Amino acid sequence: QDPTQGSPYDTGTLNELSPQFKRMASFQGDAIFHAPRRFFLQQRSGSQNTWAFLNQRLKSVPVLGSFHASDLLNVYTGNDLASYLVRFVTNLDPNGSGTLAWPKWTTSSPNLLTFLDGLITQQITQDTYRAEAIAFMINVNLIYLR
Repeated sequence: QDPTQGSPYDTGTLNELSPQFKRMASFQGDAIFHAPRRFFLQQRSGSQNTWAFLNQRLKSVPVLGSFHASDLLNVYTGNDLASYLVRFVTNLDPNGSGTLAWPKWTTSSPNLLTFLDGLITQQITQDTYRAEAIAFMINVNLIYLR
């Protein structure tokens, strides 16, 4: 019921286009993006190396916040994600000198390389946000999307 708790997150009442807009954006993001992504990582991380990132840049974009595919700007304009991608393609490991070490995503330590606006542009966070809601959406997807 509190729009400050909805998506885009940490934007207060900004981007609240209607009384339920941020709530519906949360539901849609969890169902379509976060639940399948987290389920995939949970399933694959035990048998292959996995890394995951979260883009929180451009959260101040009106209406959209940090919108889907905005992370591509981070690659195709030569920003910091491009270096990680080039190293991963050539070495199957995104890590290298001169950048923040990107730890693997595992079920016991679900690390995310998080890209931020501001003075601190990257940090390691845990992929545990909205765990209960996303776990619920994983179960709904498993039941109804067979």
